[in-house]
Amino acid sequence: MVFSVENMDKSVSPGTDFYRYAAGGWLSRVQRPERHGSYGFFEIVADRVQDQMRQVLKQAGRDAATAAKGSPSQQVGTFYNAYMDLDARRAKGMTPIGPVLDRVDAIRDMNGLVHFMAQSARDGGPTLFLEFSSDVDLADNKLNVMYLGAGSLGLSDDFEDVFEEAEGGSRITGYRTYLAQVLKLAGTAPAEAARIADLSIRVDRALHAAKLPPAQANDPGKIYNVTTLDKLQPQIPRLDLGLLLKSLQFGSPDRLVLTEPHYLPALSALLAGLSMQDIRDYARLRTILVYTPYLSPDFDTPLLGLNKALVGVSVLPSMEERALDAIKSQLGQPVSKLYTDNFFPAETRQQATEMVGLIKGAFVQRMPSRVWLSGETRAAAIAKLDALEFKIGYPDKWVDYSGVAITNDLVASITDISRLDFERMRQKIGKPAEHEYFADQKTLPMVVNAGYNPTVNGFEVPAAIIQPPMYDADVDPAVNFCRMGAVLGHEMTHGFDWTGKQFDKDGNMRNWWKPVDDTAFDALAGNLIAQANRYEYLPGQINGSGAQQVGENMADLGGITLAHVALRTYLARHPDKDVVIDGLTQDQRCFLAWAQLWAWKGQEGILRSQVARDAHPPNAYRAVAPLQHVDAFYDAFGIKLGDPMWLAPEKRVHAW
Repeated sequence: MVFSVENMDKSVSPGTDFYRYAAGGWLSRVQRPERHGSYGFFEIVADRVQDQMRQVLKQAGRDAATAAKGSPSQQVGTFYNAYMDLDARRAKGMTPIGPVLDRVDAIRDMNGLVHFMAQSARDGGPTLFLEFSSDVDLADNKLNVMYLGAGSLGLSDDFEDVFEEAEGGSRITGYRTYLAQVLKLAGTAPAEAARIADLSIRVDRALHAAKLPPAQANDPGKIYNVTTLDKLQPQIPRLDLGLLLKSLQFGSPDRLVLTEPHYLPALSALLAGLSMQDIRDYARLRTILVYTPYLSPDFDTPLLGLNKALVGVSVLPSMEERALDAIKSQLGQPVSKLYTDNFFPAETRQQATEMVGLIKGAFVQRMPSRVWLSGETRAAAIAKLDALEFKIGYPDKWVDYSGVAITNDLVASITDISRLDFERMRQKIGKPAEHEYFADQKTLPMVVNAGYNPTVNGFEVPAAIIQPPMYDADVDPAVNFCRMGAVLGHEMTHGFDWTGKQFDKDGNMRNWWKPVDDTAFDALAGNLIAQANRYEYLPGQINGSGAQQVGENMADLGGITLAHVALRTYLARHPDKDVVIDGLTQDQRCFLAWAQLWAWKGQEGILRSQVARDAHPPNAYRAVAPLQHVDAFYDAFGIKLGDPMWLAPEKRVHAW
């Protein structure tokens, strides 16, 4: 969303409803495209990236036949061409996954299930019931350690709250219909399809209920449970964990980390109540669901119904968009390399790096005045800030996918990619940790996002987000600082929130705060929790999830606070830039640019899932809530006691 006074509604007083004042013109004028369940700045930028990536994919498709084998152009182009060949996909039907389904049918006992789970994990199939993996040890980030967590469910994490919906609810009913339709297209008789759909929902409801709720799952202290295999095996006697590790070729560790402390007994009870036929039916359905995006386009019909039920969207993304999503999930770094080569000039990376320096400087400037921290902890916070590192745009070293064989067979290609990724992960167990930047799906260079990683005390800002309208060299400082700069400040603040305080300057999980600091911070955070809990997204129906979203709310507050401080520092050095534009001062344009950034239109189903599951609050809240803690916001717009936007000074949070 380009910053513009045309997006405002000046008939509304800024002290009455700042969201409408800042973005009411856009909210009244812009219609949500039917293909988007939600529509706002991030979707607008994502559409821009889609247009850029469309050029990348088409060029790669043309170059695939002549490009060097194993190069990003050959791999991305071949995958794209195979995905877009709908006639070939339809003609193959279920044949590409026939061998996988045969392995499902061959499961005869629990040991057979274990072998299937292991091969599925290696080959890119569903992660059934349990997941063994390797990642950095939170307490000693110089070492990779083994983790044991829950397997995946039939719906993604974003929509797991659907499994809490009562029978007869529109979303769970729509999901059940989708499952039955997929099974029928795969050749299952209608009555059997209905039975297996019911079974799948029953299984996923039980597994979902055994997992930590989002607020706890986001707390490192709740998911870091160091234990041994001998202690875990009695919790799940029907499933041989040692055999699963052996099948995965992991070996038996001296110690491992359990991320879901209540899950194994619940899974054990569930398995005890399932017949082997139930298990085969569930595994078969989950396998089909994983591969349907790469099989016949006939599966689009049930998918359309699912989208309608979950997010209220009655059209599917274009086939090109879905091709990009598939390539991003499978070949994220190679396609990102093509993207940055074409659309991220070196000067943009340098400009963004300079802005990080200004935002970090604002943080350093404010840190000594955080008198709510004890002196010792404040000194440690300054040391952590000094050690904070950041990466902009793309990695200096890309993950090497050149050995992956990408052919016209999409399922075979996915299998080869998954085996490479799995082997890379397996080889890391017990080895010194080496962080791979921009390798996570959430921070690939082609993704409109940014992310802080406490284990490296650093953050990544992908190339895709560093472009207009988030950052534009041709606009005034207020807009750039209070958009791009605020995002950078947001990520920095994560190093000093409820998660950040559990990790020291070296990235190891160690609470470097004194109890008195914890108490003071909890009091500050309590104001944010109370503020969020009071907010009504749907009057009388949905309130905010303060405890679940306090980390992101604190980061938003830190981000806009640091951005405004950095803006004032910049303008003091460059007084010629401190100009009034369209009758608005730089301070006013700063806070308006922030609020317009979060203008949003969306469907109720998405709103409900976001409040229930997401650590980030919905956009309407983010647009205004953090501003209410910034004193300069009140001065800029003359907001006073008695105005709806007024937040009493004693309730304002000035943490960072």
